[in-house]
Amino acid sequence: METFIHTVDSNVTGTGPIQTLTSYNISSCANATYDANTTSDVCESATRSTTTGNGSLFGNETELEEAPYFALPYQVVGCLFVSIIFAVGLVGNAMVVIVVLRTRSMHTPTNCYLVSLAIADVLLLISAPLPTIVEYFLIIDQFVLGPVGCALMVFTQYLGINVSSLSITAFTVERYIAICHPMKAQTMCTVRRAKRIIVALWVFGLCYCAPWLGLTTTYVKAYRGGVHIEVCTFKLERDSYLTYYMADLVIFYVVPLLLTCILYGLIARILASSTLAATPGKPTVANGSEPGTAKTKKRPSSSRIQVRYGRRGQMVGSLHLGFVQNTKRSRNLRPWYE
Repeated sequence: METFIHTVDSNVTGTGPIQTLTSYNISSCANATYDANTTSDVCESATRSTTTGNGSLFGNETELEEAPYFALPYQVVGCLFVSIIFAVGLVGNAMVVIVVLRTRSMHTPTNCYLVSLAIADVLLLISAPLPTIVEYFLIIDQFVLGPVGCALMVFTQYLGINVSSLSITAFTVERYIAICHPMKAQTMCTVRRAKRIIVALWVFGLCYCAPWLGLTTTYVKAYRGGVHIEVCTFKLERDSYLTYYMADLVIFYVVPLLLTCILYGLIARILASSTLAATPGKPTVANGSEPGTAKTKKRPSSSRIQVRYGRRGQMVGSLHLGFVQNTKRSRNLRPWYE
C-alpha cells in the first residue's frame, strides 16, 4: 500500500502568491517514515515532485540558477548584423512593391511574382530578425509577447518561408515558358493568370501553415531571486512534428530545387543553341581568310558588313573608307569613249 503526503507552501512574489505543492510518495517498506523538518524521504523508493499552481516546474531557491544573459560583445555584434539585414531587406523589398504598384508599365507577370516574393520576405523579416534584435537584451529564451504572440510569430515565419519558395518556383516556370515557348507565352504568361496563381499560392500557404497556430505554447521558467520568464516553445514532443517537417522539406525545398534546376538547364540549352545558330557557318581566322588557305576571300562589300554588325562610329569610318577606295578605283579606269 502506498502513502501520499502533501504539503502546501505559500510564497509571495512580485507577481502574486505562488502555491507550491510537494508530494511525497512513500512505497510500502519496512519502517517507512517521513521527517517533516527535512526535504528527503527515508525510504529509497520514495519519490518527490514539486509543482506549482500554474504547472511550471520550480525548484527550491537554492537549486535555481541565475538568470543568464548574452555576453556584451555577442549582443553588440549580433544586434548590429541583424539590424543591417532587417533594414536593408525591409527597405529593398518595400521599394520593389511600391515601384511596381505605382508604375503601370511594370505590371508584367514577372514583376507580379517578384511582388509576391517581396511581400513574403517582408513578413519573414518582421517575424524573425525584428524579435531577435529585442531578444539580445533580454534573458536567454525570454519571450515577451505571450502565447498569442508566440503562435503568430511561428506561423508568420513558416508562411513567409514557404510562400517565398513557391513564388520563386512560379517565377522560374514563367521564365521557362517565356523563353523556351514564346508562342505559348502570349496566351499563358499574362498578368491576369499570374495574379490568379499568386492568390492560389498564398491560400495554399495559409492553409498549410495554419496548424502552427495551435502547435505552440508558452511556459513559465523560474530563476534565482524570484525572476520568472515566459518561454515560447512547441506544445507537443519534437518527435510528433517529424511528419510535418518532412512534408516541409519535400514540398518547399526538394521539389522546387529539382524543378528549378531542370528548367534553368533547359533555358540554358535553348539560349546556347540560339547563340550557335547566330554565328557564321564557316570559321575564319584573324586576317579574314578561311583556315588552311593563304588567300583572302573577297567580300562583296566591307562597308555593308560593318553597317550590319558594327557600332555607329565604326560604320561611319568604314563607309568613308569604302568611298575613298572606290574613288581611287574609278580614277584608274579610263572612260569608254577614249
